[in-house]
This record gives sequence, C-alpha cells and structure tokens, in this order.
Amino acid sequence: MYQLARPAGVPAVLVLLWFSLLAACAAPRQAPPDIQVSSTLGADGFNSQAIAFLTPTTPSAQEEDKQSLALAFASTLTQARPEIRVVTLAQTLGAVNRAGMIRDYQRLYEGFRATGVLDRQPLAKLRGITGARYFALLQLGDFHREGNARAVPPGLAERARIRLFLQVWDSIDGTVAWEGVNEAVYATDPALERTVTFRSVVELAARDLIALMP
Repeated sequence: MYQLARPAGVPAVLVLLWFSLLAACAAPRQAPPDIQVSSTLGADGFNSQAIAFLTPTTPSAQEEDKQSLALAFASTLTQARPEIRVVTLAQTLGAVNRAGMIRDYQRLYEGFRATGVLDRQPLAKLRGITGARYFALLQLGDFHREGNARAVPPGLAERARIRLFLQVWDSIDGTVAWEGVNEAVYATDPALERTVTFRSVVELAARDLIALMP
C-alpha cells in the first residue's frame, strides 16, 4: 500500500486540512429539495407489500426517458426498501402482454389523461397478473440542465433541476394510498469534470421521496 509522506516543514494539521478540502470539493452539491407528501396508509405502510411500476408520464420532449425514469426509481426503491417487493416496469409490461391486456392497459392511460383517475377495474386485473396490490405512477413535470456558461451559483460545472411526482394507487379500493412531489436541484463541482446525468438526478429525487414513504 502506498503512503503519502508529509512535506518537510509542513505541520501535520495543515496536511490534514488540505486533504479535507480536497474531499469536500470532490463531493456533489445540491440545494435542499422542496418536497410535499400525502398519505392514507396506516403505521405499517408498504411493509410486506408489493409495488408495481406503471409506464410514467412525461412532457413530450422527454418521451424517450420514460423507461429510464421508471428503471432508476425502481432500482433506488429496491435498494432503499428491501422489505418491499418491487415489480419493475419491464416486468409489468411483460405480464400485460402475456395476459393479452394491452387494450386494457391502453384504456387505463386514456382514462387517466382525461380524468386523472386510474380505473379500478383494470387495476384489479393488473393485481391479478403481477401479484402487486400497489401501483406506482411516476409523472415527470420538468427536467432542465444547465452547463458551465449558465451555471448558478458561479463555480458549479453543471446544474440540473427536476420536478417529479409519484402516486401510489391501491388496486383494492382504487384510491391513492400515497403521493409526493419533489423539486430537487443537483450540481457538481467543476474540478470533477463530471456530467450531471438524467439518471443521477432521478435517483436523487427518488431517494428524497422514498425517505418519506411509510
């Protein structure tokens, strides 16, 4: 193992301070998230229950990010809450296709776009083919990324803002069991020369929301 020698004449405390500053500069920085949540769940929350992900909704400019949005959030939920069985979007879609429920799935979204409600009957069918009581519907409200020239505050290499809304529907009674919205900012230090990716920002917003789930 290599060891760094302290330069002659330099006090040890200054060396330690120097390495502490380097570590601080290397860490990503973020503004405090703005989060609002609402829940009708009891004390047990989602423990020992399964949550299946549905196809997210996104602005037209972000249509191609639906799958990566659901994948990043589901992965973060699995890591943060191992006691919850997570059914990924790919698994949900596979079950829908195997069961011949494509038209039902399409009507579910057509009804949601028109009313903001997920029809209880298709949800009950989805429960039967996925084994999940709860269904997570992600809605990406906004994703905006800034480069060096427009970075705020000065000195940050990149800065990204996301507004992410999550509803978890109960397929038993057709109600929203839990919902939350998170407006989060993620930024990196220019010394890292690191790109702020869509996935990294989604994971940040997901961790903030999941921390408040019962």
